[in-house]
Amino acid sequence: MTEPEIIEIEHHYLNHKGTQLHFVTCGRVGNPPLFLLHSFYTSWGIFKPLFRNLAKRFYLVAPDLPGFGDSQVLDGVNNNQSFAQVLEAIRTKLELGKVAVFGFSAGGILALKYASLYPTAVVRVVEQGAPYYFRDYDIILRDKILLRLSRLTIIPRLIQYLARSPWVWELVRRFSKNLDAELKVMEKGRLERDFTRIKFRAAYGWAKDILRVDLRSDLPKIKCPVKVVAGDKDPYLKLDGIYRMKNLIKDCELDIITGGDHELTLKNTEMISLKIIGFCPN
Repeated sequence: MTEPEIIEIEHHYLNHKGTQLHFVTCGRVGNPPLFLLHSFYTSWGIFKPLFRNLAKRFYLVAPDLPGFGDSQVLDGVNNNQSFAQVLEAIRTKLELGKVAVFGFSAGGILALKYASLYPTAVVRVVEQGAPYYFRDYDIILRDKILLRLSRLTIIPRLIQYLARSPWVWELVRRFSKNLDAELKVMEKGRLERDFTRIKFRAAYGWAKDILRVDLRSDLPKIKCPVKVVAGDKDPYLKLDGIYRMKNLIKDCELDIITGGDHELTLKNTEMISLKIIGFCPN
């Protein structure tokens, strides 16, 4: 049996307006740069299964968005607009030219927002599972409950305390048919660690923005080609809404995955890698 190829990951820190932010890079510096933007609740580590395929062709930049992973909370509003400013600060620090951007779920919303705010900085966008307008997608009950509970200081602390217990995660597995499939491709203990490191002030700010997302005026400002990947079984998205979203983007390629759900990036890493490689300059 051959030894798995070693992927070298470098950790970086950036002081952005008094906030320390963490991001990692992977791949050869001279390769075309590709930002990877994680979903809500998680951190850069969810993309490690994609690194092996993508690092051969791209210079990968995967941040811990403010308030998640090892990044501190921004002083002020934590939303997609302020997060986009963070991405631009990272691009400037690394002295990158135009970048491609991939965003998963809420990270896809951010990818679209970033491309609309900095159209000359982005050469391609690929997003999977991202809604563009709150009236065209459904927030499931679990997320509504977590958002409401995060208003109370003691509740987030209790949730993080419980997240450290193996029996709690075993209980969650019994009620979530998707969790085992997600954990199978993730580094052992990654999801548990990510959950216990969330800074809830940032999470609540980003969640409010996601719940009321409205990119209808932003999407026409995007100048680069966009690929939208969506599963036809995604419980968050409505197919007619996805087509309305496509029509708002000047150059948009829609890729509907039959039988696919919201976690395609975690469950089908090979497929997502190939779609990114096929669409983004490399």
